[in-house]
Amino acid sequence: LEDTQAQLELDRTFLANLKKKCAESDAEFEQRVKDRTTEIAAVEDTIAILNTDASFDNFDKTVSVAFLQTDAELSASQRERLGRAAATLERAAALTGLPALSLIATQARLDAFTKVKEEIDKMVVELGKQQQDEVEHRDWCIDELNKNNRTTEAAYDEQNNLQAKMADLEKDMEYLSGEINATTTEIAEMQDMMKIASENREAENADYQQTVQDHRLTQIILRKALDRMSKVYAFLAMKEQPGAAHTALSGTDVDPGNGPARFTKYEEHAGGSRVLRMIEEVMADSKKMEDDAVFSEQDSQAAYENLMKESNSAITVYTEKISNMRGALAKDKEDHVMAKSDLMANLKELEELHDTYSNLKKSCDYLLKNFDARQAARAAEMDALNEA
Repeated sequence: LEDTQAQLELDRTFLANLKKKCAESDAEFEQRVKDRTTEIAAVEDTIAILNTDASFDNFDKTVSVAFLQTDAELSASQRERLGRAAATLERAAALTGLPALSLIATQARLDAFTKVKEEIDKMVVELGKQQQDEVEHRDWCIDELNKNNRTTEAAYDEQNNLQAKMADLEKDMEYLSGEINATTTEIAEMQDMMKIASENREAENADYQQTVQDHRLTQIILRKALDRMSKVYAFLAMKEQPGAAHTALSGTDVDPGNGPARFTKYEEHAGGSRVLRMIEEVMADSKKMEDDAVFSEQDSQAAYENLMKESNSAITVYTEKISNMRGALAKDKEDHVMAKSDLMANLKELEELHDTYSNLKKSCDYLLKNFDARQAARAAEMDALNEA
């Protein structure tokens, strides 16, 4: 932390010094521009003063030796050519307003023809280079502006695609979340139903066990009763019957007479057989009810097992479905994060492209708007120089 604070302090000092130097440089540059402007204005004024007819007439009388070469005398034809060249340059300077032409025009009147020609040739070459540089700059501006426009359009297309992708992902994530919640609820409801079915099956089985036990006990009791009754009637049927009945002839209140009377033939009670049949019918009914309970129990158990099997299969399918949807949801979230990151990068790129476009406009607008006029003016200047 101390090293970082120390480095931060150094950076602040460096930034303060940099701002100070930049301010000084800006001030110096403004002063240089001002001085150069003043110098150019002074040169223009000087050229204007020297280019007057009165100045030329006076120079011919007083200082012609100082301005003209002394090692070679000019012929009349050369002087005439210099005069025409100077006049042409002066007209061109008046039309274009360029100080350089005025200066050469003055030199054409004062200097030797060879020197003036050299200056004219040099200026023609320089103007030609300026023309070519300006054409190249114009072409560069057009190319860069077109490239910037194409890149910006592609960036906006990418932005639209990313925004549409994010919207689709958000919609898909909302759908998957809803499906996951709904499927989870279905699983919970199915598990609750299975729990209730298990409780009901347990209660039904307990009732079945009690019913079967009761019927079997009833059948045992009835079987004992039936066996007891059947034995009694079987014994009586096998027992020897008495002879003919005695007839009392002389009996009194105290004397039985000639002997006991004989019993009539013994027969089973007529209702006994009906009782046996009733017991057998009750036993048959109990057995049938037991069999029906067993059959019903088997059906209920089969239905319960089938329900459990189908429910477990459905839960397995739903669980796998939830797992797949969660995987898809995680993938959508990852893609959404990446798309958002790409969108932020896209916005930064668009910002840089707009800054670049703004700088290109500042650099190229004046040139592109005045290109033809500047080229024509420079061409006219070159024609004037060539004519001179």
